[in-house]
Amino acid sequence: MCWLNLFYYLLAIGGAFVFSRTYIGWFGEYLLWAVMLLPPVLTLLSIPSMRALRIRCSAPTAINLGEGAELSIRFSCRRLLPVRACRFTLRIKNVFTGQETVQEMRFALVADSVSLVTLDTQSSGMLLCTLENMKVYSYLGLLALRAREVDAVGCIVMPRPQAPANMDSLDALPPVFLRYRPKPGGGFAEEHELRLYRPGDSVNSIHWKLSSKTDEIIIREPLEPVDEGTAVLLRGQSEADIAHLYWLSLRLCAANIKHSIHFSGSQISQVENETDCLRAMRRLLSCPGEACGEVNGSYSRVFTVDKGEVRWR
Repeated sequence: MCWLNLFYYLLAIGGAFVFSRTYIGWFGEYLLWAVMLLPPVLTLLSIPSMRALRIRCSAPTAINLGEGAELSIRFSCRRLLPVRACRFTLRIKNVFTGQETVQEMRFALVADSVSLVTLDTQSSGMLLCTLENMKVYSYLGLLALRAREVDAVGCIVMPRPQAPANMDSLDALPPVFLRYRPKPGGGFAEEHELRLYRPGDSVNSIHWKLSSKTDEIIIREPLEPVDEGTAVLLRGQSEADIAHLYWLSLRLCAANIKHSIHFSGSQISQVENETDCLRAMRRLLSCPGEACGEVNGSYSRVFTVDKGEVRWR
């Protein structure tokens, strides 16, 4: 654009020069000087405004799926003259789904003003908005300067919790399988195991009746249950899977069941309450949508969210 305008400028000077030599009178010489000096003067007058222009973006931190949201692009120029033109590329990418839109934007006579861009909120995920290749132009377009970089703005589109068709509550779940371990300090316990005596065992824990039959000292060792935790695995990346995962995590929080959400390769979020659940969902939607990898360790209960269903074991 600048090179083309410069070409037109030189062409105008050439035309004015020919006119000044062929036209008899003072106007030809006056026109030549006007054509030669006016564009550079206007360019010099444009530079303070071009350098003073500031662009800031803002958007809601988080909204619900399907709600209206707008990206606000605010222009600020504390100079007498407005900027003749400003152009840039607006790139909006859903980090979770990978969907991306690119829009070329141009504004004329830019001063203190605000422009609003409607965001697409039909898919859950982090909408990352960035302004690229920002340039401001002088009057008559002979000079272009790069504007200062603008920080990217993120808006998280939260899913709406939805129960899967095969599960409308936690009441139908089988009891949690618990592992048992020796109870520290001994004492009474509903579960126990029998083993041979080891030095240091309390005399009170000896199973006298069984020991008399086997001619060996048998110990009754009390056991206590160990809940190894609950894991929620995100295998699918559809809108339904995200909604089911959100619903399940909220239900587990309501039942005071601590759990961990596994997503996007090896990412893990620990959840104890609804605040943790909201934080985990925002973190999940800010990562590329990938199935979680293999889960290390053992859990008392494991939920798998995939293909619009929630399965458990």
